[in-house]
Amino acid sequence: MTKVTIMTLLMTSVLLTFTFSQVASAESFQDKANFASSLEETLGHFWALEQNLDDKNAELALIHATHPIAELYDSMKPVLKASDPNLDAQVQQTLMELQNKANTKVSRAQAQQAIDDAKGVVAIARSTVVGDELSNETAFKVELIKVLLDTSVAEYGEAVSDGIIGEMAEFQDGSAFVWRSQQIFNEIESDIDQHMAEEIEELYIDLWAAYDARADPSQVAIIVNGILHELDETNESRIEFASSLEETLGHFWALEQNLDDKNAELALIHATHPIAELYDSMKPVLKASDPNLDAQVQQTLMELQNKANTKVSRAQAQQAIDDAKGVVAIARSTVVGDYLSNDINTKLVLMKVLLDTSVAEYGEAVSDGIIGEMAEFQDGSAFVWRSQQIFNEIESDIDQHMAEEIEELYIDLWAAYDARADPSQVETFTGGIIHEIDEILGVEDEGHNLLEYVENIQELLEQTKLEYGNGDKDMALSLATKAYLDNYEFLEAPLIELDQKELMEEVEVMLREDLRNMIKNGEPTSKINAQVDAILEKMDTIGTVVPEFGTVAMMVLSIAILSIVAITAKSKISIRV
Repeated sequence: MTKVTIMTLLMTSVLLTFTFSQVASAESFQDKANFASSLEETLGHFWALEQNLDDKNAELALIHATHPIAELYDSMKPVLKASDPNLDAQVQQTLMELQNKANTKVSRAQAQQAIDDAKGVVAIARSTVVGDELSNETAFKVELIKVLLDTSVAEYGEAVSDGIIGEMAEFQDGSAFVWRSQQIFNEIESDIDQHMAEEIEELYIDLWAAYDARADPSQVAIIVNGILHELDETNESRIEFASSLEETLGHFWALEQNLDDKNAELALIHATHPIAELYDSMKPVLKASDPNLDAQVQQTLMELQNKANTKVSRAQAQQAIDDAKGVVAIARSTVVGDYLSNDINTKLVLMKVLLDTSVAEYGEAVSDGIIGEMAEFQDGSAFVWRSQQIFNEIESDIDQHMAEEIEELYIDLWAAYDARADPSQVETFTGGIIHEIDEILGVEDEGHNLLEYVENIQELLEQTKLEYGNGDKDMALSLATKAYLDNYEFLEAPLIELDQKELMEEVEVMLREDLRNMIKNGEPTSKINAQVDAILEKMDTIGTVVPEFGTVAMMVLSIAILSIVAITAKSKISIRV
């Protein structure tokens, strides 16, 4: 089996991402993550408050005692109030009173008691709003570390210039958020790859040395980016593991189909593929996470070929498969974690990996309309099936129009499998689904000038007319499909951004639905030519519009940046740039 290399597995957070849809259910996770990050910054301020009380610095102690209520509470209040109004009132009162209860005018012990009480309220708020399960997820903690470190870079940049601290409060903010991020890292250090953990430890040593030396902000940013890179890799390794689990489930499905068909040879292939091809890639992560679970997974996969075959009853075989599915679920929960597993972005990425791999498998299996390698053909089918199962889980949570397009593309993709279509056609339909996923994730196409897509569409449509006129309906349909999926799809978002949504939708229907249905129905050549000519006329209009997209995008970006700078200058509540 061909294993597709995964270049990018998670979309990391960026300051400005122009997306044309919003993942609906991500809000609940994001709200909790934002709330949790505010709590972590609050704990950072408590730490800075303690340092200043020890140093008897009344001015700076007051700043860190008031920052949580003055800068962080407002962002937490809506979530707190919705979750528990009484807790909201308790948090507000505790934070408001901190400046009076924890200062240099009272004994250090009294001040510490007030701080400890505030820490207790933070713990209650975390448990109530975020929940203990999510709070303890390694992947969730990784995201909190990243937020703290990103914010620390901004604070340090405001504080230090030419080796001199100009703003001590901001310098201490940066220090506090680095400290808090390191405390969280200490909690998860044993749960991540040892080599990565060691690299992060060393980078923290370098980072503290840079703080001590009042290093240039660019140097601090480089070190922090090093930590962020390692943290991203820890999550990526989990996604790689999850992709192997998804492929394993695909093999289980293919195994079930072959058992139903009483095909002993192919059943054996799919019973052995997980242990022969996938387990080795999972073992290091499994072993580091839970050696006992590693042994359980290995034994279950090894025994599957003996327990799920055509020599035993179908019920016995199904029981063995169901047991293996249960072990996969345990491995997912233990290694990947429920937070990362249930994240819509994670599921979208897993769909992409499965679909990419399916294309490679199909390409090995089919040539000239004939299946030469049935095992690879079934691998491709299994991975498409599993990707669609994941899609069904998130369909209601994504943009309805995009969901409908993906549904239609799956229909076309399965039809191509049934017809043993040319691999290029399968790749086109699969690429269409992947493109929709990229739009949901906010991945922008950077490889083409938009006018190239216009020109490609025009050329493909002219070829469509020619092939249809020559009687090759299948080739005409393939060319029209490529014009839409491989080209027009990439113009839709820019056209919406240019306030040309009506034009975009009109041409989309003309090309994706009307023309392709006319070809499928065998309409007269004159009608096909007229439809193509009408689309080409619209494409001429689009060709005069899209060159402006780059200019518009830069204007939007500039306005957004200026707005953020203005907000930041006015208040450092939540966006730290």
